[in-house]
Amino acid sequence: MYRNKRIIFSILIALALPAALAAGTLTGIVTDPDGKAVPDARVSLLRSLVVVGERQTDAEGAYRFEDLDDGRYRLTAEAPGLAAAPVEAAVAGDATETRNLRLRLSAMTTQVVVSSSLGGALLPQVGSSVSLVTGGDLEDRAAQNAYESLRGIPGVEVNQTGRRGGVTGVFIRGGESKYNSVMVDGVPMNDFGGGMDMASLPADGIERVEITRGPQSALYGANAVTGVINIVSRRGEGAPEFTALAEGGSYSTRRFATGGSGLSRGFSWAYNLSRLDSDGVVANDRYRNQSAFLNLGYRQGGRRQLEFSFFGNANDAGAPGAYGSDPGGTNPDHVVDTVSRGKQNLFGYRLGYTEQLSSRVRQVTGVSLTTNDLYYISTWGDYGAENLRGLFNTRTEIALTDKASLAAGFEFNREQTKHSYITDDQFAPFLLPRTSLAYFAEGRWSPTARLHLIGGLRIDHLRTSRIPSDGWTRPVIPASTVVQANPRISAAYIAREEGGDGAFGSTRVHGSFGTGIRPPDGFELAFTDNPELKPERNISFDAGVEQTLFDSRAIVDVTYFLNRFRDQIVTLGGSLANLSEYTSDNLKNSRAQGLEFTLRLRPVQSLELTGAYTFLDTDVLALDGSSEANAPYTVGQPLLRRPRHSGSYGVTWNHRRLTLNTTAYIRGETLDVEPAFGQPFFANPGYVRADAGFAYRLFGGVEIYGRLNNLLNRKYEENLGYPALRLHFMAGMKFRIPSE
Repeated sequence: MYRNKRIIFSILIALALPAALAAGTLTGIVTDPDGKAVPDARVSLLRSLVVVGERQTDAEGAYRFEDLDDGRYRLTAEAPGLAAAPVEAAVAGDATETRNLRLRLSAMTTQVVVSSSLGGALLPQVGSSVSLVTGGDLEDRAAQNAYESLRGIPGVEVNQTGRRGGVTGVFIRGGESKYNSVMVDGVPMNDFGGGMDMASLPADGIERVEITRGPQSALYGANAVTGVINIVSRRGEGAPEFTALAEGGSYSTRRFATGGSGLSRGFSWAYNLSRLDSDGVVANDRYRNQSAFLNLGYRQGGRRQLEFSFFGNANDAGAPGAYGSDPGGTNPDHVVDTVSRGKQNLFGYRLGYTEQLSSRVRQVTGVSLTTNDLYYISTWGDYGAENLRGLFNTRTEIALTDKASLAAGFEFNREQTKHSYITDDQFAPFLLPRTSLAYFAEGRWSPTARLHLIGGLRIDHLRTSRIPSDGWTRPVIPASTVVQANPRISAAYIAREEGGDGAFGSTRVHGSFGTGIRPPDGFELAFTDNPELKPERNISFDAGVEQTLFDSRAIVDVTYFLNRFRDQIVTLGGSLANLSEYTSDNLKNSRAQGLEFTLRLRPVQSLELTGAYTFLDTDVLALDGSSEANAPYTVGQPLLRRPRHSGSYGVTWNHRRLTLNTTAYIRGETLDVEPAFGQPFFANPGYVRADAGFAYRLFGGVEIYGRLNNLLNRKYEENLGYPALRLHFMAGMKFRIPSE
């Protein structure tokens, strides 16, 4: 017994020993171009290309990283409209190194993004196309929902069925709305098969939204077919602070929110609670949305970090139906559905642990759980759905050299669904599970300061359980297994460095190649006699040039992309009279290509101007083994609800206590469907939506604000038959304790 105790004690000492070896410290002050301290600046610390820590400066502009291993590090910092050039630092022993960072006026962001590479990476070093929307951007727009951050992003089309709470899909680079992996604080939120209604996700409590365009299945497996939307909520930093807001507006809309955050002795905490209510425009258009974020963390210097995050949402939305335009003549009296409505409870939990095992090895482990329960009251009968996803992920990150790193790991993913309309031979809903075992690796290499390469591979072993017969039309479908390998490479090259007094600054060439997959959803599996149904696939390529102008006060980016969608699932044959004739197969093909233009100007720190334009060319291709497309589509027809032309602009001006903001989104004509029966096809006219607002800081942390949405009072429909809100307003007050 004594000998066993000695062994256990020795093991504990061995585990604790690495934490006692490192005692290096990096500290400094972040200042603006005039030499004044900058509070709340974001400072990022990297080693061997991997982000190992982030800090927010205090009221005196100071930052501090403690318990660092010996080695070379890189520091960057940024604040709204300001950015610092990277600074090198070396840590040895228990010495304290001081590195002050001087910010300069810049339209470029050097912020860390966590959705485009394992461990996170600085935005200029990422070859993939990534857009970043900060919490400050959402506040300037007085946004109520997270999907509003996606409007105006190049290559991204937001499509909502008319009103607050209406089903909202997102199409990235011509892909389907099921082709995006949506995460909240690293927790996957997609339903079984990739579906995700963005309407329920709030804007309150968000620190930033990362939109990575292009397939990312090499990182995240299923559903990341055309992009990743990663919502990051606020974390605890600095002294405790609390916020609150109350607002009201048109259609008896009211919103209340409160939040707080803080950090003390390594313990961090942050929370946000919000509620949004609206009576709507017509009967049965009432909407209620309640949301909560909670983040708790503990970090022991640079050695250990433990995090817990929670997101919860409960919403109740009426569904008045397609009472707007009626191209097919199916609702000439514009009758409103006064019965149908839906309720949703969406919850996500995550526990993460990071351990610095040695000076060059770090272990990152996380476990998450997502539940999404829906219940619909409908004129066709009530029904419900239950979705659950559990995920375990662990990876080892190795700093091979100062210019190269390797990360590799394993993931277990269990998802399941139960739907009232998917039943067995006893007419009872049954549980349909799918398990994914994945192995992945990613290497990063910067052979020079100008070239940054990222390459990765993920192998998913997808197993879908046996599907019972429904006793009528569907036979027993045996369990099936699919093995999919998804590669991804990206490159960023600084062809020209910043310097000189000319108009042209740095030139960055970037590009990526990768593949993506989406396994079938419950309906695609249950209404088929094809046990060999495979995941849908995408092969994608993009390449672009980013040019800074006028000492980085302007940035222009032009990117070409191509998506080739294969093995898309199509249902053939059948009729309402004989459902048994329906069959599904991976026969459908389509293509999307286009150009994305982005412009960002920061002539002075108080003024920011942005612009974007997307040209999108989509085609329905012939079925495999045929010269025809699946009816009612025709070969060469554009994909539904994807505009050929779209664009946006934004202007934000800060002057002392006053902030003025205006944004607009311009969408061209799209091909849409008759809203009652889904066919035939009709043209949905283009539109312009412009918004404008203000905010004024009074005193003692009190701010008043207001916003006019659709200020031109345009009549338009994002989805044919579902009218968008006409001119409406919101106004409110914000409170901050302590005041700034």
